[in-house]
Amino acid sequence: MEDLFRRYGASLQRFLTRRGARPDVAADLTQDAFLRLIQAGPAEGIQSREAYLFRIATNLAIDRHRREVDGASSALPLDDQPEPPDLAPSADAALLSREALAVLQRAVDDLPPRGREVFVLHKFEGLSYDEIAGRLGIAKNTVMVHMARSLAHCKRRLDAYRRDHE
Repeated sequence: MEDLFRRYGASLQRFLTRRGARPDVAADLTQDAFLRLIQAGPAEGIQSREAYLFRIATNLAIDRHRREVDGASSALPLDDQPEPPDLAPSADAALLSREALAVLQRAVDDLPPRGREVFVLHKFEGLSYDEIAGRLGIAKNTVMVHMARSLAHCKRRLDAYRRDHE
């Protein structure tokens, strides 16, 4: 579970933010989604724990939105209440997202060891460049160079994937 949080916690929070949640709400929903996943126990028949996690988070966001709409507009007639937005991606979009995620995972796996280490510390553990420099005993500028190269590598891989799937 810790590995799952390290790998997907930040991206899940960004996912929720892009779908309209305020950053503080997205952080709460992310924690709630992991808590629900833990409470669910061993996942029999679930092919992808990360996809299941994103579905849990989407459902939590929808539930929260409904509660907020119900609380804010309880005086409105039922016909005038707005429909909650559909936060669920289409089946095609979900498939492409999973494939793109796999492309990015392979791109990160293919990075040189130091570049991968810097990338993971920054993107998945949320460390600043200064913190990474201190932890690894290298200059902040070196961290910046590793990040720039790593990001460029991942972007090239993702761009190639998108060109091939247009």
